[in-house]
Amino acid sequence: MAIQELTGSQFPLIQAPMAGVQDSELAIAVAKSGGIGSIACAMLSADAIEREVNRFRGQAQTSLNLNFTCPSVPKANPEVECE
Repeated sequence: MAIQELTGSQFPLIQAPMAGVQDSELAIAVAKSGGIGSIACAMLSADAIEREVNRFRGQAQTSLNLNFTCPSVPKANPEVECE
């Protein structure tokens, strides 16, 4: 089964979620262009995720990818880090 059939999208394209540099505006634009928009949720609070999803749902009635990548934060090492 093609991804378009599963998601209802026009094209088999999923926008890369980019935590910290994008919000629902990009996801909305991708969805309106026929792809699957993504919202990067790893750096957002629960309230912020709800706001972004509601904003998306208000402007696009398509599938939405929510990405919850949760990387571990490395310990600081002043010997190798620059200021």
